[in-house]
Amino acid sequence: MRLFENLPASEDSLLAVMCCFALLLLLTASAIIILLIRQKRFRCLILIVPMAITAYFIEQLLDAFRIGDARSEFGIMLVERFSMIHDIIIIAVMLAIAVVEVLLLRSIYLREKHRITAMSVKEAIDKPPVGILCYAPGSRNLLVNYAMRDLCRKTTGAELINGEAFAARLRTGDILPECKTEKIGSEPVIVLEDGTAWSIAEQELEYEKHGVRILLAYNITKSYQKSVELTKMQAELTALGQRLNKVNQEIVALTTEREVLNAKVKMHDEMGSNLLAIKRFILIEETDRNKDELIASLHRNVEFLLGERETPSHDEYALIIETAEKLGIAVNVDGVLPESEPQKHIISVAIHECCTNTLRHAHGNELNIRITTEGSMIVADFTNNGTPPEGELSEGGGLASLRELIEGAEGRMRVLLEPEFIIRIELPKEVQNAI
Repeated sequence: MRLFENLPASEDSLLAVMCCFALLLLLTASAIIILLIRQKRFRCLILIVPMAITAYFIEQLLDAFRIGDARSEFGIMLVERFSMIHDIIIIAVMLAIAVVEVLLLRSIYLREKHRITAMSVKEAIDKPPVGILCYAPGSRNLLVNYAMRDLCRKTTGAELINGEAFAARLRTGDILPECKTEKIGSEPVIVLEDGTAWSIAEQELEYEKHGVRILLAYNITKSYQKSVELTKMQAELTALGQRLNKVNQEIVALTTEREVLNAKVKMHDEMGSNLLAIKRFILIEETDRNKDELIASLHRNVEFLLGERETPSHDEYALIIETAEKLGIAVNVDGVLPESEPQKHIISVAIHECCTNTLRHAHGNELNIRITTEGSMIVADFTNNGTPPEGELSEGGGLASLRELIEGAEGRMRVLLEPEFIIRIELPKEVQNAI
């Protein structure tokens, strides 16, 4: 019997296309089954296997309709059983199978893309700029990435075959002459010929009851260059500090000589006043007390003016104290004077200013300095045995300059009138950015 022998040509072509589409669905279903088995997603096979069987039967049915002559008993059975099925139902079933297959293919692709495999781990390790070497002592390399292989070639001139030997060469500094080994902190740093710097770190882990060593190399070129620049700047600042210290000592020496000269000029003027006082003493009867004061003043002035020139000391404290003694002022120190800068220079300037005020304004001959510490501050109290000022003290050029110097070093200066006249200076033990 011939089936559909009067079927129009257009419908015959449509059946041929549908048959090819059904065959494509069958092949796709077979491929999806293989991929699902590879991904061990056996539950999805419950859905795809019936679809593959359905696609197969539809393909056979359409092929029987297309050729119009069932060449096998199976084809005759399909034609007899499904001749009443409408074309729309067949097309709908085929489209449903196609949609399900597309969704399954998409799921397989996403699963494959996000699945971690040995190759994906290897690619992830090779990409970072950090050198990674994993080896077992006395054994071959377990894992090496591109950055570590490149570092080995640049430092030893050979390929990385034995990780244990390569790590030993890095530890001992047995590398090419154009490379050098330095230490920043406790970690060794390898500087290559092109100027790039690598920090080397090694650690040991336990894997499956075996000791495994991991060698890591980090590119720290920017940090290394900044460290070199900071070291250079520190050396320049140290040299500058030494030069400034010498200049500071010279300034103190010149200031001392100027003060001594001013004192000599003042005493020379006082000698004239003393001569007039002697004349008045001769012409007018004076008491013995005035006589003793006149003799003491003459004796002090003559000794200072006739004193021999001594080589000045280079220490600021010694210069100031020597000058004070020449002026007839005894400097008594209770405590330890600070030796660090700028505290030493500030205390020296304060001694100089207080000696000047003791001699000029208080008319005393003794300056007392008491040095104590209160927490992180150095406290210096200056007192004298002269006449205390009456009323509020007005700070002139000397005290105003001293206050500005102290505040510039993050310190403080106070003038206390009770229970006695005290100039108190408070300075921090450590001053930031001080030379």
